[in-house]
Amino acid sequence: MRWIDLLLPRICRLCDAPVDGDIDLCPPCWRSLPWNLRACGRCGLPLADDSRLCVRCAAKPPPFTRTIAPLLFAGATPKLVYAIKFGRGFAEAKLLARLLADAVAAAADPLPDALVPVPLTTGRLLRRGHNQAVLLARPLARRFGIPLHRADVRRTGSGKSQRGQTRAARAGSVRGAFRAVRPLAGRAAIVDDVMTTGATASELAQTLIAAGMDEVVIWTAARVA
Repeated sequence: MRWIDLLLPRICRLCDAPVDGDIDLCPPCWRSLPWNLRACGRCGLPLADDSRLCVRCAAKPPPFTRTIAPLLFAGATPKLVYAIKFGRGFAEAKLLARLLADAVAAAADPLPDALVPVPLTTGRLLRRGHNQAVLLARPLARRFGIPLHRADVRRTGSGKSQRGQTRAARAGSVRGAFRAVRPLAGRAAIVDDVMTTGATASELAQTLIAAGMDEVVIWTAARVA
């Protein structure tokens, strides 16, 4: 526990109610979260039945082999994500990283050799002042003892927002968007705040594999249905 946690009362990050314990969520808000309980093992898309894979992954598997996404991007999740992405939501980042780390631990998959937060373009990083994927990846690296490789891949291009774009448009807008700066090896987990269509994750995974990675998985706080 950090010294600031001893000085300031812990509050729920959704309703501001005081909380006990080691997570900034009260029990009612915890229960209200849109948990992604039944999902495609490959891309994390929520499923309506107990199938192992969604139709799209069964027909055309993405370059990554696994996705862990504990939350759906619905209900209260956007409030937490936007606090990280567009504000200074360091407490929200800590909370989402904790939920993601718990989901990773529960999955009991072999741990990767490296964590790769999705990089931002230089312009977007300067405008925001931080990379939300890095804020999530740091606690994960500490908890699991995995090296954080934040400089192995760079993002090129304008970094134009993909909000509102179709799946095909998203795939086109990120094509060639990443460049590995050195040869890589082993297994990597890409860390991000939200997976929407999987276009960014697929492009980054392809870049890592082309640089020498043997396998790539995705760790993301939330998944768009």
